[in-house]
Formats: sequence, C-alpha cells, structure tokens
Amino acid sequence: MTLTETPSATGRRIPAVDVARGGAIVAMAVYHAVWDLAFLRLLRIDLFDDPLWLTARTLILGSFLFLAGLSLSLAATDGLDRRRYLRRLGLLAAAAAGVSAMSYTLFPASPIFFGVLHHLTVASVLGLAVLRLPPLLTAALGVAVLVAGDTLALPLFDLPWLRWVGLMTFEPDSNDYVPIFPWFGIVLVGIAAGRLFPRAGTVAGWQPVAGGGRALAWMGRRALAIYLIHQPLLFGAAWLLAQALGSPVSGPVGAPAGGTAGEGGAFLASCISTCARGGTAPAVCERSCRCIADGFHREGLWDQVLKDYIRPEDQPRANAVVRGCL
Repeated sequence: MTLTETPSATGRRIPAVDVARGGAIVAMAVYHAVWDLAFLRLLRIDLFDDPLWLTARTLILGSFLFLAGLSLSLAATDGLDRRRYLRRLGLLAAAAAGVSAMSYTLFPASPIFFGVLHHLTVASVLGLAVLRLPPLLTAALGVAVLVAGDTLALPLFDLPWLRWVGLMTFEPDSNDYVPIFPWFGIVLVGIAAGRLFPRAGTVAGWQPVAGGGRALAWMGRRALAIYLIHQPLLFGAAWLLAQALGSPVSGPVGAPAGGTAGEGGAFLASCISTCARGGTAPAVCERSCRCIADGFHREGLWDQVLKDYIRPEDQPRANAVVRGCL
C-alpha cells in the first residue's frame, strides 16, 4: 500500500493523499518527457549536472517516498490488512523485476538494479518495524538515515551485491538509482506524518471539487499502472517525433554527437563529461575516452567496467590503460 493505494483508518480512501500522489505522477511524467527528448537529441539539457533538474528529480522522488510512508502508516492505523498488504507488495516486487529486466535489455551499461520501485518494495517491509514507534522518534530516525546517506561512504558497499544499501564511495551508472541510504529517511518521515495525519481533520476530510483535482485524484488511485505505462508511451511519441524531424543521433543523455549508442555510448558520455569538467577540450576528451574504452575491451576488462567494479587483481591493468590514453 505505497505507490498504489491509500486507505484511511476506516478503509476509505483519502482524496487529499490521492491528489498529492496524482500531482507527483504529473511532475514525474514531465521529467521523463524531458529525459526522452534529451536522450533523442531533441533537447540540449544536462539532466545529471544542471542544479535545476537535479532539484526537480529530488523533489519528485522525495514526494513519492514521503507519500509511500504516509500511506503505509495510514493503512496500519487500525491494524494492517495482511492480505491486501501482501497483494500490493507482490505487485510492486513484480513491477520492479519487470523494470530491471527491461532496463538490462535496453540499457546494459546503465541498468536499473535498484530504482524507485525496488526501493518502495523494500521500504514497505522495513517500514513495518517502526509503525508503532512514537512519531517524533520515527522522524528522528528518518533524519539520521538522511544524514548518514549523505555523509558516510564505505568501500564495503562498493561490492555489487551491496550497492542497494547506498553507502558507496561512488555513484553507480544506472538510469534510476534509489538506495536505502539516504532515501529511506524520507519514507520514515512520511510514516511519522501518517501517525499525525488522522488528527488533521480538515485535510483528511477534504474533497476535490474542481475537475483538475478530481483528475489528479483519479491518477493517484492508479499510480502504479500509470508509472509502468507512461514512459513507453512518452518515449514512443518522442521517437516518432525524432524520426519526423530527422534527428541524426540518439543515445544516452549527455553522450557526444556521433557517439556510440548503447553500453559504449553510456561509458563515453560519462567519461567525456568528467574529463571536460576538468577543463580539457572536448575533442581531446573524446579521443582519450575512446582510447580508454578500446583498451578496456582489449584487456578483457569491459564486463567489469560495465558493472562498476574492477577486481583488485585487475586494477593495475585498468590503471595502465587509463595512463596510456591520458
């Protein structure tokens, strides 16, 4: 009962929460539409470095996680309906698995191994442990998780099977990465708010009157379904537009014009962006990064590079490739 459903203490839905979730869905769709246009070279926008778009992503994602915690708390006000909870949990888990499978096929260099749906699935289980804690204590735990996620970085969590925790020393290459630290802190704050929400009678009893409010409430009640289908529809429309306009190149966001699509393009985009931020001419960065990619292929290190984890015994060879190209 996170992304998809928000019953009140009496089993009825709370329109205010549905409207809020519907608004988050609209904002998310706008963000994804811009991502699609940038991916297909129809817009020149750096979604990964521009402070405005980084802030927008944080606010949109944070609103979903806050509402997930709020919904879980409200659903358990008079005792959690175990059957309904397990059904929703299963839907989230299945949707997360489907997103991962699709991303590994379409974006093997930057797959979604722990995105927002994965996070919501795990958070729905972890959140059960704090449902009966005092709201202030739950909120304090949430702040602690947020602070820890932003300040701690331990090499242990660089291991591929621990990256979902979030305390890594680097940012993995993924199109949607929402680790437990720090993002679960927002879920905890939402759970704390849910304990107080029934006392806000005016808000809890509010009903949308205008057509826009009712439309948002409708979307909020179907958030998971909309989440799963909106991006294929948006991307398909953007692709058709790119074909109609004769867009010559498509590839990962931020990749250079003429860059390689797929896994090589994602690596080159990240490498060139990092190099250029150091003040090196873009043309020089592109030549160096292509040399590094070729070297990794030649040394048999490419699969490790795509997984963002080079084995310690192979690190000297990787360093030699980089030094030779730079």
